[in-house]
Amino acid sequence: MAGDTPDLGAMRLALALTDSGDLGAAGRLAGVGRRTAAARIAQLERQAGAVLFDHSGRRVRLTVAGEAFIGEARLALAALDRAQRLARESAEPSDIIGIGAVPDALVSICRDLLDDPVWRDEGFVVRLHALSREDQAQALAEGRIALGFIAPPLPILPRLSSKVVATSKWSAVVPDAEARLRKTASLSNLARKPLVMLDREAAPLAMDGVMAALGATGARPMIAQEAPDWTAVMALVALGLGSALVPSAAAKRIAVQGATVMPLVEAEGLPAWTISAIWLPQPAGARAARAIQIVRARQD
Repeated sequence: MAGDTPDLGAMRLALALTDSGDLGAAGRLAGVGRRTAAARIAQLERQAGAVLFDHSGRRVRLTVAGEAFIGEARLALAALDRAQRLARESAEPSDIIGIGAVPDALVSICRDLLDDPVWRDEGFVVRLHALSREDQAQALAEGRIALGFIAPPLPILPRLSSKVVATSKWSAVVPDAEARLRKTASLSNLARKPLVMLDREAAPLAMDGVMAALGATGARPMIAQEAPDWTAVMALVALGLGSALVPSAAAKRIAVQGATVMPLVEAEGLPAWTISAIWLPQPAGARAARAIQIVRARQD
């Protein structure tokens, strides 16, 4: 009946159905047959007091009510998974600390972080995971990582805390042949040439700022190529496909034959590239809480 608390198995089945769009596939993931899966979904809808799924098409889709329900169900199940993980880790403390990072954090802040002897002195074993912003939020919610490193914007997650832990000015990266003609680069010069840009989804705030600065020169920037991370951006520049603006902190760590890093005349006027640490509350005295404290102290 409406108002009853759904069982966890039915909620996980609903998530599987949302992700697969197929009742049979969702049932297999849950270890039940199609008919049983259909009955459990129907019972879940009665408990929710609303129709959650539209079965009229070839692929099962969420209704408006289903969208609202599944969003909260994901958070609830992730919180339960995290609670169980925290309980186990409190009973049997581990020195293994999971840390997520977007690819560009791996070549900047994470390199500096792991060079800090405090991790060794504290006895931590760091496990780095290359994850997108969204995947880090999910991993934090489920307790699979204790910390994440992302480029803004921050994910929307209850009780999420954050701190900017790295900033960088910008450098120009141009093909070697062009670097022989000048010693510095300017926005006006770059805006009139083919550009290699980081995919906007990887860092929308930063990329919007870069495009606005290039557009302010009066030229219409021409994006010739896009790439998922700064290493790929510089590789495309080395192939002669365009020039790029790259955070100086990343550019100095990525050496790609055929691409030259040059000072940017307007570097001081551009908003800095930033990387933020993100985390969720940890039990007092937990090893993960100490790891978070170490990261926070780096910039205090």
